[in-house]
Amino acid sequence: MTSSVDEGRITDEGIAALRHRIGVEIPREPPWYSVATEDAIRNFAEGYGDINPLWSDPDYARQTRWQGVIAPPMFMLSMGISEAKEIPEELRRRGAGGGLPGVHAFYSGDDIKFYQVIRPGDRLTLRYALADVQVKESAFAGRSVHEIYEALYRNQRGEVVGVCHHLIIRTERSAARQRGKYQIEVQRYSNEEMQRIYEWYDREEIRGSVPRFWEDVAVGDELVPVIKGPYTHTSGLRYLMGAGMPPPAARYWVHTHSVMHRYRKKHPGAYPLTPEGFPDSVARVHWDHELARRAGLPAYYDFGAERIAWLAHVVTNWMGDDGFLRRLKARVIRFNYYGDTHWLKGKVTDKTIVDGEYRVELALRAENQRGECTAEGEATVLLPSRAAGPVSLPAKVRPGEVLVFHDSVPEHQKGG
Repeated sequence: MTSSVDEGRITDEGIAALRHRIGVEIPREPPWYSVATEDAIRNFAEGYGDINPLWSDPDYARQTRWQGVIAPPMFMLSMGISEAKEIPEELRRRGAGGGLPGVHAFYSGDDIKFYQVIRPGDRLTLRYALADVQVKESAFAGRSVHEIYEALYRNQRGEVVGVCHHLIIRTERSAARQRGKYQIEVQRYSNEEMQRIYEWYDREEIRGSVPRFWEDVAVGDELVPVIKGPYTHTSGLRYLMGAGMPPPAARYWVHTHSVMHRYRKKHPGAYPLTPEGFPDSVARVHWDHELARRAGLPAYYDFGAERIAWLAHVVTNWMGDDGFLRRLKARVIRFNYYGDTHWLKGKVTDKTIVDGEYRVELALRAENQRGECTAEGEATVLLPSRAAGPVSLPAKVRPGEVLVFHDSVPEHQKGG
C-alpha cells in the first residue's frame, strides 16, 4: 500500500519554500552519545569493523602521545547536544511548508573538517542548519534537489572540534523506478572467493605506534587496502548499535511503539505504510528489500555515513597514532548492496606545509567486487615532522570552512 505522503513530488513551489529554511538553526534530537566514554568509543569503532587499539585498548593508548584512548574521527557525528531547543516563531514561519515530504532522500556525502581529538569525558554541543539548496539533473531519477546541511561541533572548552557539510540528494521514487539504472543481481560467492576475502582481512596493516613522518612520505605512495564485507543485515545492525543515526538522519527514524507513534504524528513521511498496511521506518531501505525496491533499487543498501567511516578507516590505519585527520571530503556515488564486498584504497597525491601544518593529501576510493567505484574522496592528514615536531592541536578554522555559524568560532582558533 502506498499513500500520497510516501510518493512526494519535486515542485518549484516546494524548492522555493525549502530555500526559505536556509540559515534557520534546527533543533536536533538528543545524540546517540551525550558524553564520550571508553565504552562508547570502542562500540563505535567495532560497529564499522575497526580494530585499531588506539580506540579500544586503554593500556595501549596510555603509551601514545594522547596518554589514553581517543575516538576515531567519525565518532564526532554521533555526538552533539543541540544548542537550539526550538525554532523561534518568526523563523518557523519563514521555513514553513518546504520539506518536500515523501521525496526520497539519499545520503550522498560529507565534507568534514576536524580540529581537535575527542577524549573520554568530552561533551559536544551541536549547531545545525540548512546551508544551501541546489537543483540538479540526476542520471538515476531525473530532476533532483541537493540539500547541504552544516553541523558544527564544540567541546566543553569552547573549541570547535569539527564542522561537517552533509549532502542529501532528494529524488522522486516513481522516477527512480522508471529509470532503473542500478539494476543488478545480488552477489553469490564460492568457497574459493570467500577464502580470498579472508586472506585480505589477514593482510590489514595498522601503522600504530610507529610514527609516519611527513619527510618519509612521497607522492604516489599507496595505502594498504582495508576490506569490508560481504555486506549483510548484521553489518548494518552492528553499525547502528555503535553509531546510532548521526545527522542528517533523525534518530527517531529507528524507534518503535510509543516513541515512534508520537514522532509519526508530527512527521508521517518518516514512517510510510508497509504493503500489509501498518507504518514502519523509512530507514528500513537499509534492511528491507521490499521498500528498497519501491525506491527503484534491487536490494537494501548500507548507510552512507558507514561507508564514509570506512574511508576514514583506511586513512587512520595509514597515518598512525601520531597523525591527525584534518579533512575528509567523501562522495557516495553508487550503492553498497546486500552481499557486496569493498576494498578501501588510497594514494598520496601531494604534500605541503601550510601555516605550520605538515600536510599530506590523499585520494580515496571504495571499490566493490564488480570493480565499481562506489565512493570516492580526498583526505588531508597532518603528520609529525622530524624538523618541526608533533602535530599541534586544536587546528585553526580557516576562512570558508564554516558557512553558517561563524559566530561559534573562538578568536584563538581563527586562522588567516
